[in-house]
Amino acid sequence: MRVPGPRTIIGIAAALLLAAFAGFRALSPPRVTVAVVKTEQVQGKVHGPGTVQSRVPVTVSVKITGIVEKLHADQGDRVKKGQLLAELDFTELKARGAAARAASSRAQRDLARARADLLRAQANLGLAGSNYQRDLEVFKPGYLSGQAFDATKSALRVAESEVAVSKAAITALEAGATQAQQDARASGELFGYTRILAPMDGLITSRKSEIGTTVSPGTPLFQMVDYQIWAASWIDESQIAALRVGQKASITLRSGRVFEGEVARLGNAADTVTREVEVDVKFHRLPDPLVIGEESEVAIETSRRTAPAVPLSAIVTRNGRRGVLVVEGGRARFRPIAVSVQDGQRAAVTKGVKEGELVIVEPAEIEPGKKVSPQRQPPAGPASE
Repeated sequence: MRVPGPRTIIGIAAALLLAAFAGFRALSPPRVTVAVVKTEQVQGKVHGPGTVQSRVPVTVSVKITGIVEKLHADQGDRVKKGQLLAELDFTELKARGAAARAASSRAQRDLARARADLLRAQANLGLAGSNYQRDLEVFKPGYLSGQAFDATKSALRVAESEVAVSKAAITALEAGATQAQQDARASGELFGYTRILAPMDGLITSRKSEIGTTVSPGTPLFQMVDYQIWAASWIDESQIAALRVGQKASITLRSGRVFEGEVARLGNAADTVTREVEVDVKFHRLPDPLVIGEESEVAIETSRRTAPAVPLSAIVTRNGRRGVLVVEGGRARFRPIAVSVQDGQRAAVTKGVKEGELVIVEPAEIEPGKKVSPQRQPPAGPASE
């Protein structure tokens, strides 16, 4: 029989040692990371996602049909109320305005002539009336022939007719003059519409047209916002009771910039699907550059509480009850707890655990009653810059 060599013997021994070690590890309790419960002050914070929005978004559009001739603003510009933003080609309107003013002048001249004609007709009527009265006095006693008196009466009727015609002409000309004045005034107003002005102080967020573009009433030229900027955020309705207008908050933008702010407005209606409520957190200092629609995350400070604190990751729900797994006598024990405020990492516990106890940091895979080997959670290192 062949005797095994030294290398073979060493290999067999190593395999036996590995098997024994594996068996030992299989029988030993699993290691779990634990945190020591300490009484600490926890600053309550409510978190929620959102987007950067303006309280008053405005679309700047045109009121008349025309061609964009000049643009005096572009996206990213900060403008003042009444500032000239754009101009439309006014060549045609200028000609129409001149024609309307000329028509108004003609109407006024025609009206003046008609009034002069009326004065002459009225004078003629007065003379014809006097002649009639005189001839009537001599006609009755027979000193004037009937033919002559008929001529006098006819002259009176003609004078009356001329006055009536003059008055009718004046009425028509007055209506025409009024219409001509309105047309001239409207033409002037339309000319004013060729100059598009900023309706408020604000920021131009986008330009919607180019020089040479034909635009019609309602066509947007610019989108702009006022300077009341906030992060419109969505907060779970279960946390809304802790929020108040004026509470301090931090706003973290997707670009990595962080700004201070405060709660400006609380919504009164929850989304029926997500069960979230809109909460608007205004910036104390506007981002530069300001990007409307940029994603954000808000953290709103609520109340503070000094109590035993546990990591949020340690809290689990078992059989409908909220609690933590504590290590007692080398075994994991489920302990129901009552939680107060939380800051995104820790929760203040008002009932269920006490200072000095060990709670399992990641208890998801651990069953209550199971033996465990606790390993203390290393202290957090210094915050990076």
